[in-house]
Amino acid sequence: MYFYDKLKDMRKLKGFTIRELADRSGVSAAYISQLENGNRGIPSPDVLMKLSEGLNTSYSELMDIAGYLESSQTNQNFQSNPVNLRRFLRENELMFDGFVLTAEDKEWVERMLTVLFWKDRQANKGAE
Repeated sequence: MYFYDKLKDMRKLKGFTIRELADRSGVSAAYISQLENGNRGIPSPDVLMKLSEGLNTSYSELMDIAGYLESSQTNQNFQSNPVNLRRFLRENELMFDGFVLTAEDKEWVERMLTVLFWKDRQANKGAE
């Protein structure tokens, strides 16, 4: 499967039109269309960064698909250890849909996750 097929599949899987991806990433709709139709070569790492933000997917995954990385095997090793999401939220500068999250935004995300998993924690306490 070629890069352009994978890019189109990723976009469709996220439920975005070409226009929506263009708006979210800052990459022109015409260029994205040309990429997906195989009329353009592999985009630069800078364009891949913008597309990864627009698709809300990992930059390294797009770099791997585009052939810039030797193998995804090295990336898979890092995924085997779970990341403490609470610490990750607090200690990193984060972006969502092109907007940098403020400390207050990150606090709200943390609160929403706490509520989301509250039921599971209560069920686990009852099982002990």
